[in-house]
Amino acid sequence: MATRDAVAAELAGIVGADHVWCGEQARQRYPGDKSWLTIVHAHYGQPLNQPEIAVAPATVAQVSDIMRLASRTGMAVTPLGGGSGVQGAANANLGGLLLDLTRLDRIRDVDEASLTCTVECGMNVKRFDTELARQGLTFTHDPASAEWASVGGAIAARGSGVLSTRYGNIQDHVLSLEVVLADGQVVQLPAVPKHGVGPELSQLFVGSEGVLGIVTAARVKIQKQPGARRFSAVRFPSLAAGIAAGREIVTSGLRPAVIRLYDAHSSVLSLEKIVRAGLQGETMVLMVEGQHAALVDAEMQICEQICQDHGGQKLDDRIGALWWDDRYGMSHPPHTPALPQIWMTMDAVSDFRCIQGLYDGVTAAIASSIDPKWGLSVKTHLSHWYEWGAMIYARVNVPRGPDNLQEAVALHDRIVAAAVQATLAAGGVMNDHHGVGMRLGPHMQAQFGAAGMSLLQGVKSGLDPQGILSPGKLGLSSPLAG
Repeated sequence: MATRDAVAAELAGIVGADHVWCGEQARQRYPGDKSWLTIVHAHYGQPLNQPEIAVAPATVAQVSDIMRLASRTGMAVTPLGGGSGVQGAANANLGGLLLDLTRLDRIRDVDEASLTCTVECGMNVKRFDTELARQGLTFTHDPASAEWASVGGAIAARGSGVLSTRYGNIQDHVLSLEVVLADGQVVQLPAVPKHGVGPELSQLFVGSEGVLGIVTAARVKIQKQPGARRFSAVRFPSLAAGIAAGREIVTSGLRPAVIRLYDAHSSVLSLEKIVRAGLQGETMVLMVEGQHAALVDAEMQICEQICQDHGGQKLDDRIGALWWDDRYGMSHPPHTPALPQIWMTMDAVSDFRCIQGLYDGVTAAIASSIDPKWGLSVKTHLSHWYEWGAMIYARVNVPRGPDNLQEAVALHDRIVAAAVQATLAAGGVMNDHHGVGMRLGPHMQAQFGAAGMSLLQGVKSGLDPQGILSPGKLGLSSPLAG
């Protein structure tokens, strides 16, 4: 307690006493992220997020001073952005210091000639886009969590958004990073990622979930507001036909902003709730946008022809528009799950050679992972497409889990393990854009292998020899994690 109070006093000298919280006050202010694991543990009075101190700096200099203090005292530090993560990464589950970065929320500069912007890590994604819109610009990273997520949080988890097929995931938006290391050093990485001065170090920190360093600002790509936008919807005779059409679209140089292919179950139980169009069978929603209307029209026409060539039947274009207008409605009541349900998203990614097997294997493995008495359901769509492959987004729900924390977590873990094992067996990667967190940490060894984990551990040890940054995360060992 004496050590905690002494550290809190020093922190107050750095950021002001109004931005430091100790003990139960810190834990009540910061209950943790949106992961089912976080929520269920809190419900049973065993919260995963248990910081001894929480602190909210407002400048990179303050973050640097805080890390120098943490390095000197050996205190664990867990960074927190908007807290919208669903994997449990932002929990200070080993105690220590919770670093709230949401006060670092300025747009430092906008370069309209280069269409780039430097933005601080705590900036809310939706507010960032709103600020850019006043200048006729947009941040094309558009996740379902935009109203809660921070830019830094998206970078930490290698997040994605609905426009990724055209504009890429968050790593494709990042040009450069400002990072505070474990010892408090501030590193400004090269301004652009295309260079010949050694490895591209900015990407080292993208997806590191605060384990390697603390991202305090990023230089990101932005775009002009699109001048034209077109929607379409297509029904396919099978998921395989829809995958074949999507593959031809993205491998032939076309870049629609949105390709969402719903399996029959997800079409009826998810998409239909938004569009209310009497959907049956596998359904694809397409959206094309850009600065030039003629080009947008031509691109959509070619996409629709490709879909038709693969047996697709064109539906009312308003289905696509209705989805767009309410695309995040499923993230709000009454559609959001709540205890005693068990819920999760198991998103996995592969190349096109493996994608059908990935879908078949993972959905089957999830469906058979636990006793049928639990009534597990899985609804799957493919929403992020790349020139080499795609991902599956499997929403899992158990209507009522066990009325016991250990039993409920064990049931959850069996579902996760089955999905991961099936992903790896199919030649896929166990996560596309939600990150690792506490949910997937135990499976990192299976994903990377012993040599891969040794490499990652070496990077961690080199940047953070004391192991104070997010100890125990990414499946890595730490002196503080035991």
